[in-house]
Amino acid sequence: MTVAAVALFFSAAMAAVVLSRFDREPAAASLAPAARPDTGFGQRPEAYPDEADPRAELDFTHRDDLAGLNLTSQYAAELASAGAHADAATILAEHQRLRRTLASDEHPVILLRSTDLDHPSGDAGTWLTVALGDFPDPAAVTAWCATVPAAHCVPRRLDPPR
Repeated sequence: MTVAAVALFFSAAMAAVVLSRFDREPAAASLAPAARPDTGFGQRPEAYPDEADPRAELDFTHRDDLAGLNLTSQYAAELASAGAHADAATILAEHQRLRRTLASDEHPVILLRSTDLDHPSGDAGTWLTVALGDFPDPAAVTAWCATVPAAHCVPRRLDPPR
């Protein structure tokens, strides 16, 4: 019993010494502006586009979001939809606003084209901002939509193109 007590005391003393070396005041955090990514996170990383070209930034964001997506006919919440010939700067600003205000770990907000999905043959490639999630049916999407501050929020099925 005495040997066990001494061993326990010695172990606690050693742990206190080791932990005291790590229990130092952390350096003051500096607030720096967020850095822009140098590359995308898709299968083939590429340089991030110049901010002056909203169409290039839309294309980059779209390719990056699509690279990490597996279309399995899941339901999503469509948050915005804009025609292929709409102003790129307006589409980009709306997508970024929705992404900044609504995206979370449970509901990532991504940018797609209607041509990424099973769509009508006459569709020229509408830009879609959608929120993903564990939505088993349209009713679950509608219920989630009622909890978010979005002017447009409707269920959309993400069927892969045929």
